[in-house]
Amino acid sequence: NTEKQDEAPPVTLQSRQAANPIVSMAKKLGLRTLAWISVYMLGYFDFSVAWMITPLLLSVMRDQWKKDKRNKLTAARESALSNEQAMIEARMNVEDLPSWVFFPDKERAEWVNSILKQLWPYVNDYVRHTLFNTVEPAVESALKAYKLTPFKFERERVFLGQVPPRITGIKVYDTNTSRKEIIMDLDIVFASDLEIVFKVKGIPARVSDFGLRGMARVVLKPLISQIPLVGGIQVYFLKAPEIDYTLGGVAGTLEIPGLNKIVERIIIEQVKNFIVLPNKFSMPLVDTIPNKVLKCPDSAGVLRVKLMRASDLVNKDGFA
Repeated sequence: NTEKQDEAPPVTLQSRQAANPIVSMAKKLGLRTLAWISVYMLGYFDFSVAWMITPLLLSVMRDQWKKDKRNKLTAARESALSNEQAMIEARMNVEDLPSWVFFPDKERAEWVNSILKQLWPYVNDYVRHTLFNTVEPAVESALKAYKLTPFKFERERVFLGQVPPRITGIKVYDTNTSRKEIIMDLDIVFASDLEIVFKVKGIPARVSDFGLRGMARVVLKPLISQIPLVGGIQVYFLKAPEIDYTLGGVAGTLEIPGLNKIVERIIIEQVKNFIVLPNKFSMPLVDTIPNKVLKCPDSAGVLRVKLMRASDLVNKDGFA
């Protein structure tokens, strides 16, 4: 009874509310006033018209890019919240349909999606705890060298949203694999309505509307004869997944056309270093299985190379 009383159900955080219409109207009025003043100043000081056209073109390109990204995220979010039969009957875009529609070796995974939906509030609590107790101190320590402290997450504005990841297809390999492992490929679509707000030196920044699409491989190895029957788990992407997001606050300046590509490239490189092959996320499930068994790749054989002769080599080691 005591254990039941101690356990508290996870708190399901509500989605962020829409901005105050008065504030939104004031922002639009301010931006238009600033635009008119800028045009007047350009004419007053006889500046070239290129100074007005170039920012205008960049602004139009940025707005169109954000509109396309928003439409794509909305379509993916609708597909994540609807069942597969409704998706097919609605004749959604080809890229939003589940992979089992096109590939006969992929299986439906609606039962997995039902489990993910039920587990999502608990995952949200776990991620919040990790961000506050592990990520925040690590980031603040790294930013001390650049004098960008303090770094703090806003406790009331950090949540993963109410849209869980969706498995659109699953394939389990039963041939050409070891008898001591189970290999699965999962097609994952994550069109989240998450919001993570943080402050750097008191200046607020926000990451929201995170999206991810890719194929993850899950390897259960080695199979053992004791419960839980699986010694450990490996998770990794065979190639870098498609990642999308929206930046707000001071971080919104990074979404300028050109600069956003640099930021995106940096993020992709960090993801590759963490969970894209040959890098893997691994976790032992029993104490008798060392982590190196999961980290080290399996060897298919031994290749021996014997150097017979060489000539006209550049002296790189300094020896005659």
